[in-house]
Amino acid sequence: MEVNHKVIRVQKYLLDIADEEKFVVGVELTKEKLLERFATVKTDQLEDIYSPKVTNGINSRRNTIGEFKPNKSKPKKMCWRSQEWHVRDWGGNPHSGISYIPYMRYQRDFIEPREIRFSLSHLSTGQTILLANAVFQKSKLTDLDLDKIKFIINLLVEADGKAEIFPLDHITKMPVRVIKTVNWQILPKGERIWKYVKHGTEQVSKSEKHMIKARLKVLESYFPDEIYQGIDSYSGYLVFYFKRVGLYVFDSIIYGKATYVFKGHWKDVSKLTKKQIIENKLAEARIIHNNEWQSKLNKLLSNDNVNYENN
Repeated sequence: MEVNHKVIRVQKYLLDIADEEKFVVGVELTKEKLLERFATVKTDQLEDIYSPKVTNGINSRRNTIGEFKPNKSKPKKMCWRSQEWHVRDWGGNPHSGISYIPYMRYQRDFIEPREIRFSLSHLSTGQTILLANAVFQKSKLTDLDLDKIKFIINLLVEADGKAEIFPLDHITKMPVRVIKTVNWQILPKGERIWKYVKHGTEQVSKSEKHMIKARLKVLESYFPDEIYQGIDSYSGYLVFYFKRVGLYVFDSIIYGKATYVFKGHWKDVSKLTKKQIIENKLAEARIIHNNEWQSKLNKLLSNDNVNYENN
């Protein structure tokens, strides 16, 4: 789940995380942005540890040097602030100096620095990400945990304009991107189109399962920014969003169907049947699952492709 603005309550950003899942907070960023916005912290650890530079903003200063906050439960006390002045006398001669002006203000308490640290890691699909040094489990979150998650998100948004919540794979323990669930079936079955579908969908053989896994691995190799699944979960279509080319790729895990590619308004077309999509020519491309599938997909998702994003 990506967040690209300051947050006040974090619970709504955890809806796609299962109760027993563990997760971390981080960001995918370039090496240039890492060097620009983060400083290396000297530690005894072998790996590099990073901290946001204090020049990023208030949250970075809170993280590194702490802050003073007014304590309104205590009485005000006398303080002085300096003020520089410049005047000319009756003869036109300049005079200047500094005066100290008394004023009353609340006593201040020092808030210790948060000292959130970050280290480099990788997603299971290969992207380099920067992760905070904290692991959370949704079912065990306390108010302190929620406050810490909020602070980390706002710290990263201040430094890079975005933050992301990554669940940890229960087997590999590697961070992965959230697969978002929408509350409708992706591409409902509708009327079966036998001239387009060469294989049945009731049973899947071992060889077909192997081809399905290989096809999904190819899609993941293009680093989708988001993945959605419908209410029918893995029995229907998955939606892969590739932001850099502005395309949504619909692919069924049932071998023998086709891959559908759309640009913009994908939620509307996802509720239509395949027959409606084909007859009204709504897809940017429709790629049959055959030997030419990968080469045709590559033409759409390669770095040479133009950006179609218009949603």
